[in-house]
Amino acid sequence: MHALVRWRRRCGVMIALLGAGCSAAAASRSRGVDASFFPLTPLSRWEYAVRQRGRSEAFRFFATVNPDDFRSEDGRTCRVVDERYTDVGEDERFPVVYCNEGGYLHRVMSLEYRAGVLADNGLRSGELKFLPNDLAPAQTWEGHTNAYRLPDGSGFDVRQLHRVAPSREQVVVPAGAFARCMRVETTAIHSAIDVEGRAVGPRLVYYYSDWYAPGVGLVKTEQRDEHASVLATIELVSYVIGRDSVAR
Repeated sequence: MHALVRWRRRCGVMIALLGAGCSAAAASRSRGVDASFFPLTPLSRWEYAVRQRGRSEAFRFFATVNPDDFRSEDGRTCRVVDERYTDVGEDERFPVVYCNEGGYLHRVMSLEYRAGVLADNGLRSGELKFLPNDLAPAQTWEGHTNAYRLPDGSGFDVRQLHRVAPSREQVVVPAGAFARCMRVETTAIHSAIDVEGRAVGPRLVYYYSDWYAPGVGLVKTEQRDEHASVLATIELVSYVIGRDSVAR
């Protein structure tokens, strides 16, 4: 499940986790911070409760924006978000690098810490067009995730069809009430890839609803199967945007 959350974090994690529309209490605390739907202000932190069908207890997912930038091979400055999951060990960090290009936020998930330094793990995991910079009602776009790619070219891919709901919505989660949130509906088509880059074998299709509040980020995710049965939910428990703290 931790890999699923990394692909969809959803804050977005959640990261991506993820108008000026929050509740009055949350809005008053967020003045002066990034008003985007996926703020990556250094030292920001989100805590989520993750519930899966068939599991009696929820586990926690934490996402923290690293204070130091990441420099890509082509010279771009990107943000690093460290993810932690209580079901796999709270001390283990899973870095996700977010880069901005062509009007979209993209993310690289094929890095790991080695002696405290980010290093490529060779899986070539990443997601193109995770989220547009200008998230607007009724917007549509197509994204693509390489879950992994082996040296022979085979691997596993996810094609994502995104659609933004035409109107804002209110969402209530443990972190509070968030009005005028943007809801993104996603159809994710999972398939194995052969050495020629062609989809092979059976395809798995999952459906996601992600609610984002500006200046806060992802506040809720719901994953469903082809029968519309809910498989998992992710809800915001607490968050800190830079030095501006909201904790409940």
